[in-house]
Amino acid sequence: MSRTSVHSAFRRTMALMAAGNQLAVVLDAIVLSVEAEAPDALCSILLLDESGQRLTLGAAASLPDDYNAAIEGVAIGPNVGSCGTAAFLNRRVVVEDIQTDPLWVDFKAAAAAAGLRACWSQPIRGAGGSVLGTFAIYHRQVRAPSAEDIAFIESAAELAAIAIVRQREQEELARSEARARRAFQLENDTARNLTTFFEVSLDMLCIRDMDLKFVKVNEAWQKVLGYSIQELEGAPMLPLVHPDDVGETHGHMERMRSEDEVMGFVNRYRHRDGHYRHLEWRARRVGDMVFGVARDVTDRLAFEAEMSAAKQAAEAANQAKSDFLANMSHEIRTPLNGVIGVVDALSRTELTPAQREMVALIESSGETLERLVSDILDVSKIEAGRLEIEQRVFDLRDELSSVIELHQVRAQEKNLSFRASYGARARGEFHGDSTRIKQVLGNLLSNAVKFTAAGEVRLAIDAEDGDTPGQPCRLSFEVSDTGVGFDAEAGARLFQRFSQADTTITRRFGGTGLGLSICKALVEMMGGEIEAQSTVGRGSLFRVTIPLARNQALEAYDARLTTIRPDTARANGCHVADRDGPLRILLAEDHPINQKVVGLILAPYAAEITIVENGAEAVEAMRTGAFDLVLMDMQMPVMDGLAATRAIRRYENSPAGRPRTPIVMLSANAMSQHRLDALAAGADLHIAKPVAAATLVAGIGEALEMQAAWRAAPAILAQRTG
Repeated sequence: MSRTSVHSAFRRTMALMAAGNQLAVVLDAIVLSVEAEAPDALCSILLLDESGQRLTLGAAASLPDDYNAAIEGVAIGPNVGSCGTAAFLNRRVVVEDIQTDPLWVDFKAAAAAAGLRACWSQPIRGAGGSVLGTFAIYHRQVRAPSAEDIAFIESAAELAAIAIVRQREQEELARSEARARRAFQLENDTARNLTTFFEVSLDMLCIRDMDLKFVKVNEAWQKVLGYSIQELEGAPMLPLVHPDDVGETHGHMERMRSEDEVMGFVNRYRHRDGHYRHLEWRARRVGDMVFGVARDVTDRLAFEAEMSAAKQAAEAANQAKSDFLANMSHEIRTPLNGVIGVVDALSRTELTPAQREMVALIESSGETLERLVSDILDVSKIEAGRLEIEQRVFDLRDELSSVIELHQVRAQEKNLSFRASYGARARGEFHGDSTRIKQVLGNLLSNAVKFTAAGEVRLAIDAEDGDTPGQPCRLSFEVSDTGVGFDAEAGARLFQRFSQADTTITRRFGGTGLGLSICKALVEMMGGEIEAQSTVGRGSLFRVTIPLARNQALEAYDARLTTIRPDTARANGCHVADRDGPLRILLAEDHPINQKVVGLILAPYAAEITIVENGAEAVEAMRTGAFDLVLMDMQMPVMDGLAATRAIRRYENSPAGRPRTPIVMLSANAMSQHRLDALAAGADLHIAKPVAAATLVAGIGEALEMQAAWRAAPAILAQRTG
């Protein structure tokens, strides 16, 4: 290609590019110009794709379509024909005979089909010498290039490079302009959106400078404080702040000089009419500007203050209710203790049949009244959320035996058969609230005996699953009877408060209808379930399941029982009646009737009772006298029973003290917290008033046995370790 030809081709190429033609048109023009200068040559321009690993067709108008299709997308490499190798090595590759050259092994068939015998390929280089593609000249005969041919192909490759670089620069420029237009449009849209958001926001938006002046505010300021936007923009902020809040507000504003953000700050801003509104702030500094968002929280704070006051009033009312219930429980139980205790003692004397019938009526009425007081107290505690389930270790059979024996006696009084059975694993020590479990079981047994006129009452106790410590175990007991039963409609409301199966005025059995609802609440608080089945006229069955954890494995429990034989334990304990001498009892009780009740109950046992009327006298009596047991009232003048119990325990632990004496708290304070307070003070047992003779005697016996076990423990331990 002569200089004139090169110059002419360059001008035509520039003209095509200036006219805005696509790169493919420009490259086709270059190829056709070269072929016009060398009629025996066929030319192609291949371009590297974006990955820089493959060649794609740029221009090859004179080459057969089949051949172009064969080399389209070919990967470059050190032995990939003339063009693939030239692009890979970035140097000119001359192949004089395609059919014999090893670079063409994979492509010589396609070249032969196209009638091509020679191929000279020159890399098309961009800035810095990077390869953009290749310019190739084909001949139909075997041929080597002359120096003029080399100059010719180099000029053609440079011309193609100019076109490719120029076209790519134009494309990049167009893309840059498009990006700029999009960015400008986005910025305008964002500005419009932010302005709209600024205007419609219900929150109070503002921008201030570092001189604490408003730069920009939105319409929400006018709606909340009554000032126009024109009045606020450019005005100082602090004069609007409540005088009592200026110091703290100014401190937060000054913090923004060194910190980027302030959140959750509340102050008061003056309204146009003179009153103040509470504003809660979020602010962030960007450069020399602070962007703030304020929200009017005046109504919210007022509502929260009202709610807090209402909560405090409710808590005070709830506490007053609890205090009232505790006081009423104590005041009712105290005289009731006299009724039940005296009647119980009277029933043990010689009476005529008519007198015994009247005593039985009084006794029954007293027990009903005591049960009513307990039920109402439990319901009130449940409603107030103050009833708590305790977790302590208890022996299953030991705890339930007293409840079972009591109702067995009551069943026998009605000539009913009473059968109780334990499952194979229903024994051992468990973690749980034995008091509440006994309460549930006692209520179900009481109902079974009450609603059964003839036939039998059955109790089946079982323990399912885990036998090892910590594993879940389900305690279950079923109480069944042959009593009156109830239908499905009555069963649906059975566990509702103040609901009974027979709601007519001629109810035969009475009661408050609270017992089963309390049982359901207690069982569910312990994580268990209670269900009932019944047939009218044929009896009922109640099933309770409660999840508990064993304290020790059954094997260890059984082994311990065989180590300490029952007869040995019995010998170490002391019952009220099984004593060589009289039982010496200190009774701390300020109520004359209750003093008389205890004396009547213990009269058959020939107990020696010393009576004091307050806790201080009880402490002094313990210092000067010797007693086997103390019956301590909780609520007394001068010094209450808790303080007296603590003082006695301190005296016993002092160097001048005496051996530990069992203390039984005998009190009308019957809530669970009172029992816990008694045990925490050092009492061995808590017995709630009103108390029947059997309960008091059993409690005294239990306290004495606990004392005997306490004293025998060192000897038993010595036997085991010896």
